Amino acid sequence: MAKQKKETIQGVEYTFQKVPPREWARLRDRSKNRFGNMIEETFLSEIFKHIVVDPKTSLDDFEEWEEAQEVANAAIIFQLGRAAEE
Repeated sequence: MAKQKKETIQGVEYTFQKVPPREWARLRDRSKNRFGNMIEETFLSEIFKHIVVDPKTSLDDFEEWEEAQEVANAAIIFQLGRAAEE
């Protein structure tokens, strides 16, 4: 089973699940345009699809950009293994 972590952000408990390194690389590659620049909407959508596993969510579920960014950042930090509190 993949490593998971629960984190509460603005009153909502999210469950993050790590993806294997190869899938992380593919996710990032899918999120870039033909010049190699990250397409933020695609990148965040991929994070919500593959790393934020509960509750299932998408960019459209957020009313404020700040909250969507906070959830995505927490998911990325978990994926990269940079969580200081672990």
